Amino acid sequence: MLELRSLPATAPLRLTTGWTVSADPGDRGRADRWFDAERPDARAIPVPGVIQQVLPDQHGVFWYYLRFRLATEAFAGQVVQLRFGAVDYLAEVWLNGQRIGGHEGAETPFVLDATAALARSGDQLLAMRVVNPDLQVIDGLKLAEIACRNKSISTGYAPGAGYNYGGILLPVDLAVVPRLRVADLWVRADAESGRILATITVANDTDAAVSAALRLHAAPSAEGSTLAEADAVIAAAPGTSEHEIELTIPNVRRWNLEDPHLYRITATLDSSEHRHDASVRTGFRDFRIVDGFFHLNGTRIFLRSSHTGNHFPIGMIVPMDPDLMRRDLLMAKASGFNTVRFIAGMPYPEQLDYCDEIGLMVYEENLSAWLLGDSPQLGSRFDLALREMILRDRNHPCVTIWGLLNETPPNTTFLHAVASLPLLRSLDTLEVPARRARDRAARGGLRARVRVHVG
Repeated sequence: MLELRSLPATAPLRLTTGWTVSADPGDRGRADRWFDAERPDARAIPVPGVIQQVLPDQHGVFWYYLRFRLATEAFAGQVVQLRFGAVDYLAEVWLNGQRIGGHEGAETPFVLDATAALARSGDQLLAMRVVNPDLQVIDGLKLAEIACRNKSISTGYAPGAGYNYGGILLPVDLAVVPRLRVADLWVRADAESGRILATITVANDTDAAVSAALRLHAAPSAEGSTLAEADAVIAAAPGTSEHEIELTIPNVRRWNLEDPHLYRITATLDSSEHRHDASVRTGFRDFRIVDGFFHLNGTRIFLRSSHTGNHFPIGMIVPMDPDLMRRDLLMAKASGFNTVRFIAGMPYPEQLDYCDEIGLMVYEENLSAWLLGDSPQLGSRFDLALREMILRDRNHPCVTIWGLLNETPPNTTFLHAVASLPLLRSLDTLEVPARRARDRAARGGLRARVRVHVG
């Protein structure tokens, strides 16, 4: 059993050991309250990992369990969160028999408030129901109608067909945060002026508005020297609220392929009872199309791009050796590529961090970009995958292209992708869309959105 003796707010604890999984082929678990106790047939499973590492060729409904020990007295007045990096595909979570929330989607993070469900002392039981859809309809889901790239339920695999996997694909963290905190930090860096525009989302879990000082601080990512800072006094309403602060960094170094210079931007929230901060890295770069050619920081470049399905030995979509995530990208850079396309599937956060650091541009897509089947939920599922991809990754300077579709004829999915451009623009402003015609020019084939700064 995992025993947690301390849990500082500044260092979330990664829950990597002690997980088990049990199959629920009859989908009886919710009705029979499988969330109250670990199943006797539950087997150890790696997290992160895929279900099929332990239960090969099985799909449908599964139950994950983690038992840990945590004394909660030290966390009085604070919020205890469970943070999930990605669960494929549908997740529903209980703690000590109490449902605390869920999430639909295969690639993006979600956060659940576990505070009220924690036992005051002793053992804590985390149970998660995971649906890995296949042919039969479960909770209104079947494989062909969800964002799943080219997953196949066939046993006769052929080129172009992928294996159907599911499970907890990215790490799970336990964190303690104050009731007034920075929930999100989105920064836009203008390479021409050195201006940083930051949108700070503040979460206030108290029952009244709170007056607080909000500070924005900029420094080189590799050291702590202050380059610029700005302050504001805010009234944070209960729930979530957004606040904007600007600052300007003098004589900025631009992010480019040879010198991928990064800055760390930190937002600090300080009230009489609460203090919290969050930071992200960003870079100043100008990527645009001029007279039909790509230009990076005013210089015409030729995109030399490989693409990857981001698969790895043994773990399929989850590497058993995390270094494999970086090694492919380093070898691509060493081979002369300046761009990698993550085709119909998002890169992992560590991969984007690494591309930021080595100066490798990214053309990013999600699982809905290929072979999303028609259904009444097509639009909402496409928009969900697009929205959560952009919200997760829009701070990265390496991401220069948002891809919407792969090899898609002018069908319902294609038309919805075109209609989703206003959503995309609303989530990644100070950018303009571009169309990649390729062999679909005559039919107006939309392939990608290029992040080009509007001067």
